[in-house]
Amino acid sequence: MRIYALLVLFAFSLPGYSQDIPDDATVSIIGTGDIMLGSNYPSAGKLPVSDGKELFRNVQDLLKDADVTFGNLEGCFLDKGGSAKSCKKGCYFFRMPDRYVDYLVEAGFDVMNIANNHNGDFGAQGRENTVKVLQAAGLNYAGLKDICETSRFEINGVKYGFCGFAPNSGTVKITNLEYARELVAGLKKDCDIVIVSFHGGAEGKAYNRVPRETESFYGENRGNVYAFAHAVIDAGADIVFGHGPHVVRAAELYKDRFIIYSLGNFCTAGEFSISGISGYAPIVKVYTDKQGKFVKGKIISALQKDKTGPVPDPGHSAAGEIKRLTELDFPETDLFISSDGNIEKKSDRKETGSVEQPENLLPVSERDSLFPAALAQNIIDYSRQFIGKPYSRGSKGPNAFDCSGFTSFIFKNFGYTLSAGCRTQVKEGKKVDKKELKTGDLIFFKGRNIQSSGVGHVGIVISKDEAGDVTFIHASRRGVRIDQLSASVYYNPRYVTGLRVL
Repeated sequence: MRIYALLVLFAFSLPGYSQDIPDDATVSIIGTGDIMLGSNYPSAGKLPVSDGKELFRNVQDLLKDADVTFGNLEGCFLDKGGSAKSCKKGCYFFRMPDRYVDYLVEAGFDVMNIANNHNGDFGAQGRENTVKVLQAAGLNYAGLKDICETSRFEINGVKYGFCGFAPNSGTVKITNLEYARELVAGLKKDCDIVIVSFHGGAEGKAYNRVPRETESFYGENRGNVYAFAHAVIDAGADIVFGHGPHVVRAAELYKDRFIIYSLGNFCTAGEFSISGISGYAPIVKVYTDKQGKFVKGKIISALQKDKTGPVPDPGHSAAGEIKRLTELDFPETDLFISSDGNIEKKSDRKETGSVEQPENLLPVSERDSLFPAALAQNIIDYSRQFIGKPYSRGSKGPNAFDCSGFTSFIFKNFGYTLSAGCRTQVKEGKKVDKKELKTGDLIFFKGRNIQSSGVGHVGIVISKDEAGDVTFIHASRRGVRIDQLSASVYYNPRYVTGLRVL
């Protein structure tokens, strides 16, 4: 337990993180992503260690350090029973014991979104019991059509309104913009600050960008999250917290109101992947004036490395990812995000002449090796999502690729522009010897004609073992796959060079 306490104390000492109490003119509101505290279905054997009592132990003090703390509750509270949803293959069922609501209260949560697909995993009984349990615990909640569409509550003299939206049956629909505007406008009439939550967009590591158009996933309309967020702010919303893709997305400032398009997974003690960017668990703290206008913010990075809850991350991985995505998706926004997660208005920085201070946690030499390595691993994690996609000459994804189409598609998602062909890509970085190859490097080969002096194929290095053998991912004639260089009778004799782009 001692090491966990030290981690929490360390989080408060991170550069840029201030415990200073803001002046009386501001309020602080924390947003977190998906919360699923373990499932007792089909048996209690799937519940987390220590019955889940310590899931928030490493971040509890952080969560309590705000006027309002929000989370997205994935699943229902129900000790037993309910009608499990019909499912043909690969579905998750989230049914948390009623007693687990106490963990949310103890951690400092004030309001929960229950508009999402997993709230209906056990039918009407699961939904009704979830509302009953949250109400008995004194937590605010909203998101179910005709049952609990909105919530109003008061903390420290400030009146808050809250509503949640999703594309799923039984929820207040994210796709009905007219009704969303009506709900928000009604809240703003008698509330100082209106918080809107949405569960929308496509899911998975391949969908961490905000497309500014309607997204579909598994044939379902998951909403146009960009149009939705702007519509509710036009109607009176002051903060918009998004979730649903299970990875973080970009942030934006619109009409001086803060939007984050996905907060990712926060505390998900279930049987699904939290590797790489899926394990980023940010705590986003937003300061506004008492009318909801953005003042400043902070992304406090945390990680889920196993199923025992989030821990503070001194490497600022979540903050760095949100910063990167914001710069890619909303270069026009007035938000500036520093590498350690401070959020300011660009216009304020110009007025004060402030500059980003360098990260001081590690020596320069160690930082230089740490952050490119983390980025490289994110690239590999992202690229794995496309294993099995077919090869098609000239195709550049996401449903089919040729070799250079695959590498350019993957790197474009991380802000790197590569040419369309491998013969030109080989000139777009620093050439490295085979002995020096690292995760994230490009690796080039001759084409079918082994006597040729030029390149005809490209892949991305996944790893190099102690013996120097390289594993790489590429779009081969047999589709996107992973190969080991020494074991390949085709690619090993055709190796030409490596290239460092990062």
